[in-house]
Amino acid sequence: MFDVIREIGAITRLIQTKSNAEFRGLGLGNNAFIYVIRACEQPGMFMGELADSVQIDRTTAFRTIKKMVAGGWFELRADATDQRLRRVYPTKKAKAVYPRLHAFEQAQSDYLLSGLTPNERTRLTALVKKLKVEEP
Repeated sequence: MFDVIREIGAITRLIQTKSNAEFRGLGLGNNAFIYVIRACEQPGMFMGELADSVQIDRTTAFRTIKKMVAGGWFELRADATDQRLRRVYPTKKAKAVYPRLHAFEQAQSDYLLSGLTPNERTRLTALVKKLKVEEP
């Protein structure tokens, strides 16, 4: 069954490679486009939530978020009730490219799943959700 996990990894790397190539010209290489997508879809997440949503360790994600703030992609605001938390909001720059990012992500997903019937897609979704992704 290890071949299934290898296949999932290969699919993930292929999509990331295509996405990085597509968006590098925007300054969103090295998977930075994922952060923009998540921040636009859920504005106001605190930095830890954004890190968790992109499934990157928090130290690396925080460093990337800070670079993206410096690049004009995000704005950090203190949380209204807990001043230690910083919430991430997309800037106009991020919101302007979001439709392109989302469309590319949707096209990749549609192509990847195009060989599956609706029933197979439902089954695949259920099976993937059952996979354990936390460390033992």
